[in-house]
Amino acid sequence: MTRALQLARLGAGRVWPNPMVGAVVVAAGREVASGYHRRLGFAHAEAVALDGAGERARGATLYVSLEPCAHHGHTPPCVDRIVEAGIARVVVPALDPDPRVNGSGIARLRERGLRVDVGCEAVAAVLENLGYYRQRLGRGPTVTLKIAASADAMAARARGQRDDVTGDAARREVHELRALHDAVVVGVETALVDRPRLDCRLLEGGVDRDPMPVVIDTHLRLEADNVWSRAGRAFVVVTGPRVDAERSRAIESQGGRVIRCELEHAGVDVRQAVTHLAGIGCERILVEGGPRLLGSFLRAGAWDALWWYRSPVGFGAGVPWFDDPAHAHGAAWPGPLVDEATVGDDVRRRYVNPRTWEPLAAWLSRSRG
Repeated sequence: MTRALQLARLGAGRVWPNPMVGAVVVAAGREVASGYHRRLGFAHAEAVALDGAGERARGATLYVSLEPCAHHGHTPPCVDRIVEAGIARVVVPALDPDPRVNGSGIARLRERGLRVDVGCEAVAAVLENLGYYRQRLGRGPTVTLKIAASADAMAARARGQRDDVTGDAARREVHELRALHDAVVVGVETALVDRPRLDCRLLEGGVDRDPMPVVIDTHLRLEADNVWSRAGRAFVVVTGPRVDAERSRAIESQGGRVIRCELEHAGVDVRQAVTHLAGIGCERILVEGGPRLLGSFLRAGAWDALWWYRSPVGFGAGVPWFDDPAHAHGAAWPGPLVDEATVGDDVRRRYVNPRTWEPLAAWLSRSRG
């Protein structure tokens, strides 16, 4: 299942509004074929894997990272293809929350005599497609926080300085994460100092579209002439309720969109910002920093998942990634640790917000049924 989830990610940024899905055919204890959903409208992961397996699929086990579909969409039902291939057992992490599926694929397979096991790596599978699950279950917009910190919990060696915190493998994975979102949010300090492109350029296959760059800029300090305007990309600036109208017009003349929000604790109300972003179609939101902005989202409880990348290299001194020392060193988190993985030389830990995760966990429990 871990392999199926890894394969699924290869479709990041090219399959939405469908989920990423990977599939692996195992016979006599070894993998004989695999596949993933490459692009919206293309063959589903199950069909690709079964085509590769051919006759070796008879009596084999199919691991697939989402319940197979039982309806006609862009492609024929995967359930029929699985039965025709002679698969004996199917392993899935969870039901597909799409109302056109939602258990019907599993029921059809069982009716045809196949063994179906549900629940393998369920939490990891949901986290990989979190925006999809929440949207299909009507849970509203999804906010994911991404943190990169040194071994001693620093975001940079000095304020106003840009440092590469993690290695190449972690940076590639973050570009995959960006590809799963409609918007990538940074604070104005990060925008002015790092001048990040906030695109998915490290993904070999490219994406159908890069996420929307969003800057939280309470006092509208961002230059109208910036890295996104020069590249011809649309961008959003979320600012306070009373900012200079001329600066606002200058940003809009360069392809930017200015959204005004009320203030909370001397900064933009991030909960209101999420609502406004969802209102313009940015329902899957990734917040990349800096430290002050991440702290605002954590304190407001305006997050669903947190991806924390920790480097083995210490900075010795610098800018903590969060202004609460307990949280900065991971001693006390606002949510439980779900899993941990090594990504190159770095460690990635994922946490969830219990307030927003509990309904998903309850749904997962029912889906195992």
